[in-house]
Amino acid sequence: MRIVSAELMAYRLPFATPWISATGHLTERRGWLVRIRDRSGRCGYGDAAPLPAAGTETAPESRAWLEERLPRMIGLSPEPACRTLSPGSGHPAARCGLETALLDLQGKQQGLPLYRLLGGEPGHTVRLNAALGALNESSGERVAAAIAAGFNILKLKLGSAPMAVELPLLEQLCERLPAGVRLRMDANRAWRADETRQLIERLNHLPIESLEEPLRDPQCEILNELQALARFDLALDESLPGYLQAGQRLPPLPVRRLIIKPACLGGPLAALELIRQAHRQGSACVVTSTLESSAGLWPLLHLAAAADALTTPAVHGLATADWFARDLGAAPVIINGHVTLGSEPGTGFILKA
Repeated sequence: MRIVSAELMAYRLPFATPWISATGHLTERRGWLVRIRDRSGRCGYGDAAPLPAAGTETAPESRAWLEERLPRMIGLSPEPACRTLSPGSGHPAARCGLETALLDLQGKQQGLPLYRLLGGEPGHTVRLNAALGALNESSGERVAAAIAAGFNILKLKLGSAPMAVELPLLEQLCERLPAGVRLRMDANRAWRADETRQLIERLNHLPIESLEEPLRDPQCEILNELQALARFDLALDESLPGYLQAGQRLPPLPVRRLIIKPACLGGPLAALELIRQAHRQGSACVVTSTLESSAGLWPLLHLAAAADALTTPAVHGLATADWFARDLGAAPVIINGHVTLGSEPGTGFILKA
């Protein structure tokens, strides 16, 4: 069924607590909710939430791209409309928002949840890590709360303070972790190569699950050396697009894990293709939020479910909704660190009245 309207709805969502990382501080998240409607009144929603620090375009670039392309959707059905979105447009967050809205509407028209459209299996449960923000003196309280809520992979941001300050805090946290609980860390390119070597040697004896983007200058040869040194996975995140070229296969990678952020890759379809290629290469993939609204988190969970059906199931980084003081709609319900997707058509996102 054809699309009869397409619009942008600007939003501004404050954080309940500032989000702190090596790339800076965020007190709010701004973006656009993309809404497309067919002649029966069904709506598809997508979150266009640019975040240049994560590797997307700027907000003005995102809005201009969307305003130029939304009118072209009128009169098309969702599936052919998706095919008009050229890959590698240079506006990945905008493209992700529009493509997600089209896929949401397509799922609703066909009576299928998005994860089924993407190849996922019915009744799949998605495992998530807790998102605890920056490592600091109050991290112990957040760690205890996450463990009580049933999470066993806990993610912390490093690099917002000197390593000499953070490492003792990290070691103290690890001493108090119960068996079976591990830390996932993200440095957002905070350190020099010599600092990272020293850190990995210390971390190798701790319950560390992975370390994302440790290097300020992520040279392939050095990352390869560091991965050989580490007993845990190193991961590419912000530097991943530098390894990707439109229309070409994924080259051999220097680390064992990829962080998959559709807002930085141009949408869920491009992200799923990258996951397929990484699986053939033997690289693990973790679908992760770029602090999207609930309109963005729902489709990411569906992508994670489809990824788990394609490759070894992962613990994904999508438990970020609690950081917002308010949201565009209800976020997915997390029980003991898991989300089970139902059979509702589309993504499951419902806009608040």
